[in-house]
Amino acid sequence: MHRAPIPTSQPFSFDQTLTFIRRFPPCQGEYLVEGDAVTAAVTLGERAAPVTIRRIGAAVAVETPRAVDLPAAAGVAAHWIGAADDVAGLYRAAEGDAPFERLIGVLHGLHHVRFLSLAEISVYCVMMQRTPIARAAAMKRAFLAAFGTPVEVAGRTLRAMPSLAVLAQLDGAEIGDAIRHAAKGRSIAGVVRGVAAIGERTLREAPYSEARDALLAIPGVGPFSAGAILLRGLGRMEEVPSIRMFARDAAAVYGAAFSEAAVARRYAGQLGYWSYYVKAGVGRLAG
Repeated sequence: MHRAPIPTSQPFSFDQTLTFIRRFPPCQGEYLVEGDAVTAAVTLGERAAPVTIRRIGAAVAVETPRAVDLPAAAGVAAHWIGAADDVAGLYRAAEGDAPFERLIGVLHGLHHVRFLSLAEISVYCVMMQRTPIARAAAMKRAFLAAFGTPVEVAGRTLRAMPSLAVLAQLDGAEIGDAIRHAAKGRSIAGVVRGVAAIGERTLREAPYSEARDALLAIPGVGPFSAGAILLRGLGRMEEVPSIRMFARDAAAVYGAAFSEAAVARRYAGQLGYWSYYVKAGVGRLAG
C-alpha cells in the first residue's frame, strides 16, 4: 500500500469526519468505515481504485495500492474531506453568535465532507428533487449497482461512480430502468450531459453567479440542485440558493432569535459553511 500525508488546515477533527460519513444517508453502505479509516471506490482518470484516508497519529494520510495512482488519490482525498477549508475563519465570524457557537462546540473541527466527484453530485442532485432522502439514497445505490465500476476491498465490493464523460454516454431510459423512475432517468441523462458540457474547471473557477447561472440553464437543474452541485460537490461556500430553505433547521438552533438578515450579514462569503454546520449539527444537538 502506498501512502502520502494530507495537509489539513486547523482545527481539524478526523473523528468528526468519520461521524459525519457514518450519519450521512446518501452515502451509507458505499464506503468501508473502520475505526481509524474510511475507504471509497473512486474513478481516477478512467480507472477505478480504492482510496483510503487513515489516521496516522495526530494527522491523516491517503493510501492506495498503486504508486501511480497516489497523486490523483491525494487530490481526491483532500477534496473529499475539505482538508484545506478555512474552518478557523468560520469560527471567528461566529464569535458572539451564541447559538451557533454552541453548534461549533458539538462539531468542533468538522470540515466539509463533499461528494466524491462532480459526476456523483450531478447524478444525485436529480435523485433528491422532491424525493425523501431514504428513497433518493436507494436510487443512488441502484444506479451504482447498474453502472458503477466494482472494486474489491477486504472481501467487500465497493462501486466507483464513472467519470462524467462515461456517464454522458448513458441512455436516459436505461438509467430510468435501473433506478425504477423513468422521468428521473431522462433528467439525469440530460443533467450529466449539461454539466459535462460546462466543464468542472469552469464550475470551480468562474465567479459564483456565472457558475450558478450556467447550471440553471440546464433543463432539470433548479436553484436547489445548482446550489448542491456547487456546495456539496465542489465545496464552493460563497453562497446558498436561499437562507430560507434552512429555516426549519436554523430555528432548531436559534429558536425565535433566528434572523435571515443577521445570518447573511455575519456569514457573508461563508454561508455554505453556515448551512453545512446547521444541517449537520441540528440532529447532534437534539441527541
